[in-house]
Amino acid sequence: MRLIIFCLLALSAGSAWADGYWEYGSWRVTVQEIDTGEDLRRTCSAVTGGDGAPSAVSSMSNGDAGPPDYFPVVLIREQAIRHHQTVLQDGQPVYIRFDDEDVMDGVVEGFVDDEGFANAEIAFDHPQSQWVLRAMRKNGQFDVVVNGEVFMYVFLDGFTAAYLKMAEECGFTGAGVID
Repeated sequence: MRLIIFCLLALSAGSAWADGYWEYGSWRVTVQEIDTGEDLRRTCSAVTGGDGAPSAVSSMSNGDAGPPDYFPVVLIREQAIRHHQTVLQDGQPVYIRFDDEDVMDGVVEGFVDDEGFANAEIAFDHPQSQWVLRAMRKNGQFDVVVNGEVFMYVFLDGFTAAYLKMAEECGFTGAGVID
């Protein structure tokens, strides 16, 4: 009897979970809905890494301009544990290097969040983000390089499917990235 109850609970929890979460290779897509009182906003994100490790993320919202007119930012994020510093430091020059040896330069922005955790981000905003997203689609991985050393490897298996699902869930297409 316990097994039957457990299975029923697992199935009901699984179907609710599946409404806003998908996995594709090394990537996962999440959708968060917020009712503003005037309309329903959806924020759709494709993420790899995290869970205490640095992550790469791209997000879009159904309330914003999106592809093919505006492409979502690509962020490399690091968060340190409380009372520790991030490896990446504010103002530090970095670059990402793809399998095909294409490179995009960036700069670290460091900050402390409202909860007191040190954070560091490298943002590739529009219009650079379109170039980065297209490179992510056609390569197998990219390296985040700081001071001549690889800080993190970002595996791109499943990225194309994750990007398309993220775009679809927020009402956009893959145009401009997946051509």
